[in-house]
Amino acid sequence: MPYYPETTIILGSTRIIREYKLPPNAVGRAEVSSGATVAPDTVLLAGAIPSEVIFLDALKLLGLRSADQITEEMIQVPIGEVYDSGVTLLMNGTGRRAKRVITPKRSLFASLENGRVLLQTDPRPVAVYALMEGRVNSASDDRVVLETGGALIQSAWGNGKASYGTLSFEKDEPDALLERLGLENEEDSGQIVVLEESIQNNFVFVRASEERWRGIIAPSMSSALREQALQLSIPVILTEGFGNLPYSSVIYNLLESNRGRFTAVDAVEPSVWRSERAEIIIPTGISSRLRTPEVNLPVVPGATVRVTRLPHIGRTARVLNLPESPVTMENGLRLAVAEVQFSDNSEIAFVPLANLELIGRPLDAPSRPQS
Repeated sequence: MPYYPETTIILGSTRIIREYKLPPNAVGRAEVSSGATVAPDTVLLAGAIPSEVIFLDALKLLGLRSADQITEEMIQVPIGEVYDSGVTLLMNGTGRRAKRVITPKRSLFASLENGRVLLQTDPRPVAVYALMEGRVNSASDDRVVLETGGALIQSAWGNGKASYGTLSFEKDEPDALLERLGLENEEDSGQIVVLEESIQNNFVFVRASEERWRGIIAPSMSSALREQALQLSIPVILTEGFGNLPYSSVIYNLLESNRGRFTAVDAVEPSVWRSERAEIIIPTGISSRLRTPEVNLPVVPGATVRVTRLPHIGRTARVLNLPESPVTMENGLRLAVAEVQFSDNSEIAFVPLANLELIGRPLDAPSRPQS
């Protein structure tokens, strides 16, 4: 029976399509149109989140008996906009004797249904940014789909924030980095900083604030720091998870090879209610040659996998063979395994299927036939 592991996409070049929506309870609209080219700071969607709801009986205020009597001519302003106190929303008649529906306070004219006006007051403006260069595939009132191409690294955890900037490493000399970017001071650098080691104290959070980093990428972090990380205003991404884990070599090498390039970080906080994952995107531009990564595939000979548990945690390998019968491991358990060849030293080993994940790479031809 085929085994379908999880897939964590780690690719240096792939087609990336992302959907953007307004936050829950927000009312707004798309600010871009299909086919438009966008920059990282382009506002894709804009709207407002209200804190109070007011219903106005438009039929009574306009002197009408049924909702069918409300005509387009009576609606004085567009629905979906924010208006100050005293603005006429609907009017029946003309002159001083006209009957009106007026905003009692600054509010969002959310809807007009069945003769009732719905107002949402004290709106808080919200905007959804592109975070990366790309092209708009489609746009509707509450949804924008953006396409780009480049490197994609899905990660284990994020603190719910998003940003963009220049990918730099903790060991980089600040003056050298600024000179390479053509910037005058560190406040302008907009760095997404790759830490060399796991976060085990909050010193790095203090440094990030002092040096105005735009984001933090680390292999792992002490779980005791989770709440502090959630309170930060900048994104924090853990590529491996909680604890004291090093980078997978495939991730570190991919980050290293893109040092100094523009990077988008969307540190989605994990949730059982949604499938989105924290991810690092390094755009290189749209190309017709790029393909969208395939997911929900079985492990087969030739597949590139990453090991998710000790003793080979984080190592990548190519599947050589899938034995039909369980294999006895060092701990005495008989398990379904894959015979793999590790990428870093060509070592061959049996690894339990439950300890493997795919990383989105296309198949390689296996170097030996299945037994």
